[in-house]
Amino acid sequence: MDSVWPGSGRKFSPKNQALAITLAFVLLRLLASFCTGLGTNEAYAIASGRALSLSYFDHPPLHFWLAHLGELLFGDTRAARSLFILLGAGTSWLMFLFTRRLFGDRAGVWATLALSVSGFFGFVSASWILPDGPLNFFLLAAALVLAPIAEEKSLSLQRWLIAGLFTGLAALSKYHAIFFAGEIFVYMLAAPERRRLLLTPGPWLAAMLALAVFSPVLIWNGDHHWISFGFQGGRAQSRHFAPGLFLSLLLAQLALLTPWVVVPLLGGIRRGFSRSDAQSRFVLWLGFPIALFFSLVPLWSGGGMVQWAMPGWLLLMPLAGRYLAEEIVHKTWPKRWAIGSTVIFVVVAAVFCSEVQVGWLGRAFPGVFRHGDPAADYFEWRLLASRVNERSPIDNGRDFILTAGWREASKIDQGLSGRYHVLVASDDPRNFAVGVHDRDFQNRGGWVILRTNISPVLRTNILHCFLEVSAPSIIVISRGRQPDAELAIWRGKRYSPARCNVQKIND
Repeated sequence: MDSVWPGSGRKFSPKNQALAITLAFVLLRLLASFCTGLGTNEAYAIASGRALSLSYFDHPPLHFWLAHLGELLFGDTRAARSLFILLGAGTSWLMFLFTRRLFGDRAGVWATLALSVSGFFGFVSASWILPDGPLNFFLLAAALVLAPIAEEKSLSLQRWLIAGLFTGLAALSKYHAIFFAGEIFVYMLAAPERRRLLLTPGPWLAAMLALAVFSPVLIWNGDHHWISFGFQGGRAQSRHFAPGLFLSLLLAQLALLTPWVVVPLLGGIRRGFSRSDAQSRFVLWLGFPIALFFSLVPLWSGGGMVQWAMPGWLLLMPLAGRYLAEEIVHKTWPKRWAIGSTVIFVVVAAVFCSEVQVGWLGRAFPGVFRHGDPAADYFEWRLLASRVNERSPIDNGRDFILTAGWREASKIDQGLSGRYHVLVASDDPRNFAVGVHDRDFQNRGGWVILRTNISPVLRTNILHCFLEVSAPSIIVISRGRQPDAELAIWRGKRYSPARCNVQKIND
């Protein structure tokens, strides 16, 4: 991959190539980010992060803390993604350094490019306000620090402590880091030449430091009946055999990785298993168990999410880099792959941005989105501000809003810039119920905002929470001529928790 900078007349070193790829895709992410609104999960992170806490209902706190900082710096805007875009750039650079450490400079450049043109790693987790961004960064940082183990080299105490710090920060991002730490332990335990490392203080001090960094999550969960561990652990419990869901999520994984990245990734994994070199074994130990386990979870749990296995694929990406670097020596297809995948990535990003803005695909091909246009999730509900007016100070400082689900609550909170408390009348309110008590709003005035297609029984029960409600007004959230959400808004007087007939979870 000997590229030449246009007009310079000289070849770039692999390091400069990787840097150019990283910066070019940062620019693309910035452009794409500012033409797509905050999605539901991003709005949820900002809404939850408004109140700083040691941890939160469904995830460890790091990305909520970063969302809080982004909101302080930039407001409830797309610019709040800036910190996550920086983490995405750092992840690309760490991928180069990690792969170069194991397989050489050229493999590092190819791995950086493969990561960058992946839909998930090159766009979603590299720019959106999600826990995956900091998780990817700190997992790769920890893996890079621990890489000498693959060559059966001893690590200094300082290096062990740095690895412990990064692993702890990864665990503050997402619980997947606990699997990563377990893999490192089993990897050392599996071979006598590495087992001796467990007789030194370094690994144990690193584990203690990682646990200390992770301790806010333990303290918070201990004070909240271990609800976060129960929520996440319950998702993997055996419920019923679901081969259909397993296959659909597996295909969704491959689609989100993007097909053009899957080819060298699977080729690299196959080649890694066929070899006995220590570097391949190290990468496979780190990535394959995570990718395999979280891909299989939907098979017995009857539930799952497409991003669960992604940390495993991330840690396996150096094998794709080596595969491409070896193929280019004798074949020309990797060059065509590099150009084609980059062009397709840019085109797909442009199509996605335009779809978010105006919804033209839904109009042109209505059969494609029979179950709803997923791009609508990234169109913000700013229009709500024109219909929901803040009350006077006699209303105890702040009105509140009652809605039927955490997704709607997230969009409402972001659309109204966090000016209102948002209560969720549901058995799954997520972090909106933590630290909130209905009695705090007794006899207060508030607003009810519901989708018009909600169940009539649920709508009646929610409206019954107030002693009196106004006639509803209707607002349609549209992208161009594409209606995406029709909302009904009521003004309620004298909220009474005792009158509510919907099940609620309260801390």
